Amino acid sequence: MDQPAYFFPFLADKDVENFVVPEGVVAIGSKSFFNWKNLRSIVLPESVTSIGDYAFSNCPSLTSIKIPESVKTIGGGAFCDCSSLTSINIPEGVTSIGNRAFCGCSSLTSINIPEGVKTIGDSAFCDCSFLTSINIPEGVTSIGNRAFSACRSLTSINIPESVTSIGNGAFGACSSLTSINIPEGVTSIGN
Repeated sequence: MDQPAYFFPFLADKDVENFVVPEGVVAIGSKSFFNWKNLRSIVLPESVTSIGDYAFSNCPSLTSIKIPESVKTIGGGAFCDCSSLTSINIPEGVTSIGNRAFCGCSSLTSINIPEGVKTIGDSAFCDCSFLTSINIPEGVTSIGNRAFSACRSLTSINIPESVTSIGNGAFGACSSLTSINIPEGVTSIGN
């Protein structure tokens, strides 16, 4: 029997602390684990290629997740308000980081953005108050509105030559930011 294309564990016990998604599942559907307050860790199989909008949003106890190399898309708000996540590795195959994907991950101290990413969505990393540094790789062409706003521990950022647009408030309220490099190819900077 074929495994489901989308995984919706809404009938599962939301008091679960550890969860293993079965092999064969190819997509984590929108809001699949939304508001699972006690979820501490989750294991995703290599068969998963996409993580839907708000799939793990508001999982404040989630400390550990390994995103498989097979994942190509991370939806909007996918990890929004996962306030206990301290680090996350985005796979090489991902080309865009959705709006609010990691917004409110207030314990996040480091993140690896792979070279394949072209766009960083609106508010993608806003309110990541312990994020101290970030490397935006060559190939990114746009940084969305409020993408890094209220990252109060961010001290420096290097914007690659490939970036042509920086959205409104992209680095607003980054009160520790002392250094920023804006390349010559940038044609628009928002308010």
